[in-house]
Amino acid sequence: MTTSRSSATTSRCNPITRLDDEWRRLRHSTSALRKVNSWAISPTNFHSLDEVLTAAGFRGKNIDPVADAVLAKLVERAPTDELAARIVLQRVIPPIISIARRRGRTRSIGYDDALGMSLSHAWEVIRTYPIKRRPTKIAVNIVRDIEYFAFVRSERRRPQHSPLMPDSEVMLNHRSADMMTFDDPYGSTTGGSTSDIELAYLLQYARECGVSAKSLELCAALGAGEVANYAARHGVTRRTVRGWSDDAINELRARTRCVA
Repeated sequence: MTTSRSSATTSRCNPITRLDDEWRRLRHSTSALRKVNSWAISPTNFHSLDEVLTAAGFRGKNIDPVADAVLAKLVERAPTDELAARIVLQRVIPPIISIARRRGRTRSIGYDDALGMSLSHAWEVIRTYPIKRRPTKIAVNIVRDIEYFAFVRSERRRPQHSPLMPDSEVMLNHRSADMMTFDDPYGSTTGGSTSDIELAYLLQYARECGVSAKSLELCAALGAGEVANYAARHGVTRRTVRGWSDDAINELRARTRCVA
């Protein structure tokens, strides 16, 4: 079950072609199948690694709890087992290709460079995925993490914090220059302004990193320009909120390590 038909080129030096060639050699390997079947992923034995991919949701539904459960078992083994990690990589190649096409076009770097950037982060993301903290929508989360590390994190802009003035609102200036839509890696997109989508992405990532509920609520208020409403709801002054916001942003910086 290869993916080269989805790539932009059929050149033999294309990394997707090389991965597909490797998969063709691997998918009917007796030793690989014996190892996978020993993991008890399925009540019945697999006869090819393509069957494992299908069970893990390859080219299937965007949301599939049964496939997610299979993928979870593979991801659990990925940190210490290269075969498990390789199967997971093959599972997410189609959405990685979609990211490379879009990022290559929007950033004018071309498909090949964007693909290389994506794949350079894929292996580490797969082998360090926090399955205990993020046990659902695994493929979607893996692909989003790959896109984040390849294209978003390095271009985070340093937030600017100005003194709180009576006629101003504190804004969380934490957004990327090129994130115009929040894309589902399977092809659908949800439009929105750069700031709104980047704020949503940041808060989602912060929540996964264990940022406290209080800090998340405050950061959401800051980013939405609702400091006055936040202060009123909590019965405090905006100056007090300013002090709390410093603590919240410090927690955000420490836990996510993505606020410069």
